Amino acid sequence: MCGPLMQNFGPRKTLLLGAPLFTAAWIYISCSPSWLHLVAARACTGFSVGIVLPSAQLYVNDCSMPKVRGMVGSLPALFMAAGILVAYVLGTFLKWETLAVSCAAFPALLFCLLFMLPESPVWLQGKGRFKEAEASLKWLHRKPDKEQTEMAAIADSGQTPAKSVEASKEDSLGEHNNNRPLWSKDILVPFGLTVAILIFQQISGIDSIVFYTVSIFQASGSPLGDYEATMLVGLVQLLATIVSLFLIDYYGRKPLLISSGLMMGISMTGLGTYFYLYSRDRGDDLGLLPLICQFVFTAGYSIGYCNVPFILMGELLHGTHRSLLSSIAGACNLGSMFIVIKTFPNITDAMGSEGAFWMYAGFCLFSCVFVYFLLPETKGKTLEEIQRHFQTTLANKS
Repeated sequence: MCGPLMQNFGPRKTLLLGAPLFTAAWIYISCSPSWLHLVAARACTGFSVGIVLPSAQLYVNDCSMPKVRGMVGSLPALFMAAGILVAYVLGTFLKWETLAVSCAAFPALLFCLLFMLPESPVWLQGKGRFKEAEASLKWLHRKPDKEQTEMAAIADSGQTPAKSVEASKEDSLGEHNNNRPLWSKDILVPFGLTVAILIFQQISGIDSIVFYTVSIFQASGSPLGDYEATMLVGLVQLLATIVSLFLIDYYGRKPLLISSGLMMGISMTGLGTYFYLYSRDRGDDLGLLPLICQFVFTAGYSIGYCNVPFILMGELLHGTHRSLLSSIAGACNLGSMFIVIKTFPNITDAMGSEGAFWMYAGFCLFSCVFVYFLLPETKGKTLEEIQRHFQTTLANKS
């Protein structure tokens, strides 16, 4: 549903629809009289996530310049990390009904702030509304000089600075941008890479860490209080995400993803080893090991797989079909999240906690190999340059 909405109405208007739905869903949770209503309310929040997440990431990417697109594109992940920490802290002191009402305030604030922002200049230009696109860029980049505004307008269309917004009309409506069939290899291959990275993000085991942190610490017999440990994990995620803001446009996407996968794989291996020893009464002196492993895992996840997959979603997907493909990719991401969360208890019953964490470790380490050999670096490149890379590479192989 998000894809057609973004395609026809733009990312900003899609967010204007999703934000009040999010608010209503949280209020519904707080007022749920039975578990059936609670399940229905959670389904509403999941539906809202499916609308808000892809459109927010696309809007942020569309409004940023290539040289800072990594940093700006990481902001949604930063605010997600901050939201998780706030929920951890508030959940320690508030009843769940009051916590739900508190959570409803944030999408309500987003809804109000969206009225101050312009529509995505990339979406406007794709619709042939060049004057509005130029006005949007002037507002976003605060560049009164016409030449600077034009350079901002063309930054993600791959044109030379000599071309104006009006002169880009033929190109933006030409074969390269709008008549590329969905089944073209240069569209499907980057889409496949995007989906793969988004699935790796989830099968790393991050949601087992986020949603079962308290259970993990209870099972491990850690000397640290359950909720104190949870808040510390959330704080580590937030701080590591802040650090990643300053690394992504300096080192690039691939080094961060590989470093992230290695840190997650090593920490998951350590966590599995702890539970293996603990189940055999040999881990009594290792009470702090699961906490350290969770810290390392969370830090590793936050510097790479927390934000880079969503940035790549905005960079790799072809402009013509980007709204549709990003919604499908987002659905794959959320679907794999659902599978990981729901299967974690069953996997631990079947394989033991150590088997589950070792399995996640294997996925993390395999993702490093995948990224190293198959994913192109996109740091500092315009969207047109990225698309041209796939066209040239695939043409040479055919």
